[in-house]
Amino acid sequence: MTLYKYGMRLRGFSPGCQPKDGLRSAEEGAGRYHDFVLYDRKLTVAECEAYDLDYIGEVETDAS
Repeated sequence: MTLYKYGMRLRGFSPGCQPKDGLRSAEEGAGRYHDFVLYDRKLTVAECEAYDLDYIGEVETDAS
């Protein structure tokens, strides 16, 4: 399964701080990101701008 990873620039994972639709998991951030969030779909440009997210890339996972 392909997931899409985004870095949270201005805040960490919390209710209302990232889009809900398609959210699969969150990971602790590193470097310039508070946290990382993974989605089962690509977010729109408007969603990335509204939630201050940077697209990191695709992540392959087991389909379980």
